[in-house]
Amino acid sequence: MSLEKNVIEEQSINEVNYELLKKQFPHALSIDENGKYVIDPQKLQMSLDPSLAQIKEDGYGLNWVGKKEAYHNAFTKNYKVLKPLKDDSKNWDETENIIIKGDNLDALKILRHNYFESIKMIYIDPPYNTKNDGFIYNDNFTTSTERTLEELGYDKEYIDYIENIQGAKTHSGWLSFMYPRLLLAFDLLKDDGVIFISIDENEMAQLKILCDEIFGEENFVECICWNKRIPKNDKGIGNIHEYILLYVKDSSKKYEFLMLKEGLDEIDELLKKLKANQVPIAEAENEIKKLYKKNAYDRGITLYNSLNENYRLWGKINMSWPNQDTFGPDYKILHPKTNIPVKIPDRGWRWKLDTFNNAAKIINGVYTEIKELHDGSFMCGDIWFAKDENTQPSSIKYLDEVNHFLLRSILSIKSDGGVELEKLFDGKSYFSRPKSTSLIKTLISSVQMEFNDIILDFFAGSGTTAHAIMELNLQDNTNRKYILVQLSELINETKNKVAFDFVKGLRQIKYPNIKEEELLKKYPPVIFDITKARIDKAGEQIAKGDIGFRIFEIVEDQKQKIYQKSLENINQDDIDNLLKMMEKPDIEKNEEILYNLFVAETLPLSTKHQELIKDKLYLASNVAFILGDITSDELVEALKDKKECEYITVYSPNISNDKFTLEIESNISKLGIKSDKLRFRG
Repeated sequence: MSLEKNVIEEQSINEVNYELLKKQFPHALSIDENGKYVIDPQKLQMSLDPSLAQIKEDGYGLNWVGKKEAYHNAFTKNYKVLKPLKDDSKNWDETENIIIKGDNLDALKILRHNYFESIKMIYIDPPYNTKNDGFIYNDNFTTSTERTLEELGYDKEYIDYIENIQGAKTHSGWLSFMYPRLLLAFDLLKDDGVIFISIDENEMAQLKILCDEIFGEENFVECICWNKRIPKNDKGIGNIHEYILLYVKDSSKKYEFLMLKEGLDEIDELLKKLKANQVPIAEAENEIKKLYKKNAYDRGITLYNSLNENYRLWGKINMSWPNQDTFGPDYKILHPKTNIPVKIPDRGWRWKLDTFNNAAKIINGVYTEIKELHDGSFMCGDIWFAKDENTQPSSIKYLDEVNHFLLRSILSIKSDGGVELEKLFDGKSYFSRPKSTSLIKTLISSVQMEFNDIILDFFAGSGTTAHAIMELNLQDNTNRKYILVQLSELINETKNKVAFDFVKGLRQIKYPNIKEEELLKKYPPVIFDITKARIDKAGEQIAKGDIGFRIFEIVEDQKQKIYQKSLENINQDDIDNLLKMMEKPDIEKNEEILYNLFVAETLPLSTKHQELIKDKLYLASNVAFILGDITSDELVEALKDKKECEYITVYSPNISNDKFTLEIESNISKLGIKSDKLRFRG
């Protein structure tokens, strides 16, 4: 028995098996309150073969037509690969930001390999299912009965059932769209990760129940009401709000969502002028309150009641016992002027008597520090008293002693994302109803992050999340990173000609020698181009920090598509294509292989690599990648000084030397690398 590891620290066979199952089927595995492993057989069956799962689908709530297929769809094998687009990227060799062009379900399946439990925060603004036929997303999931049956794979016997359920097609289609994406999102979150999801009234009820199932009802934090202050009145009422659902990955961990104390610059300037000119404090208060209401309320900063003689802003904090089920102490407090006891709160005081006496500067029953304020009230230490004993005292907190406030469940932030885009693009609007950076920055900054934490947005839209992250990094000198996913959706020329012409212009600059008709056919304008252009332009304005991005496009793995065909369905074109792919790849193809091997080896897409032997041997992090025929001597010589190398990955389809493959185990032993660190891929 090997003594290299402490036996006590070794995992049991059961623990190892549990970890393996959890990685592959996280939603089917759990540990109960007694520490026992629990397997949900129906969820496990849905992951393997949904047709055999016994899922009730005749009710509303968490059950809908197509649920089991949607669950299974989250974990079916993905035959898509990533193609690096270096020419379209910015600062490729330096940046750690990632933008993925393609369907977000495909992207999430790929990311699950190398970003499993690695994302600190997810923000998404998914389709609201409003039946709007806008160019941004086709978010109307109401389809014909025939199409619904075809997409969900049901027999014709379901036709009456579907037709007779009010709204079933709308909600079922939308839920089937969101379910697999949120399941994968859960897997990507770190143990202390959080997710914010924007939504409006159309699917709010359904989304809340769906998220309770996926993330756990116990991990629900809040439904934040976002007051946009721009009403829509299509239902006879001035609707000025949307919702943001907030869930954490594990509520047993400590979370605190905070808001920065911002928006008080005008107040600070006024305070300086007031102090210099010695304006009467009563007049100062009136001006300060106007500015405070204008600037601070929208930020959720409610801690302000008055000024002291040094022009410091302070706020009152209630001192009554907060818990309705229990009671605090009920000692008597004498008013500092009348010497009459103030009214005791119904549930007693928040503080113990000694704590109150210390805050009020009371020694041997005597107030040692009494200041009468301009309005007739009193301040004793850090305790405020009204003019008489009829009002309960409050503790005092000075605003300049506070850097953060708890994130509010109601956010009043103007929906000015469209204005922001117009400023970026010389007064032109290319995107419908983008979220504002102010809102996204508020959400991101509320999460306590470590250096290099990653934020994921797989409904990137106009790229607001990336813009907000770059601005925040500049403001607080941090280094948050982002991964964005945006569908390569065609822009409808009729419905948004301005955006269509804008992207067409970008195409003509990039491909000046292609005629317009051919250009639009080969490279039609898509939403992704606006996403990229916005992030690029915002980065130019910010001009500091990591303003670059690596772009990857999701493409079909043609080799896998052929392999999945049965022999009778393979044609001559398939054989020709397969033979062509087996030929020596060019450097572009090699890089494509390399980054997909990063995914397989769970390396981030931002990982830097060295080319040790041109077109053949690469080193990234602690993994050496062999992508072409080399000799054993070349391998050993190239890696002998690379102490960081712990693993060897061989891309088998590119290796034609059988002798090299047979001898590689003995050869890497010269480098101190054991055979269990050797992997063959492809």
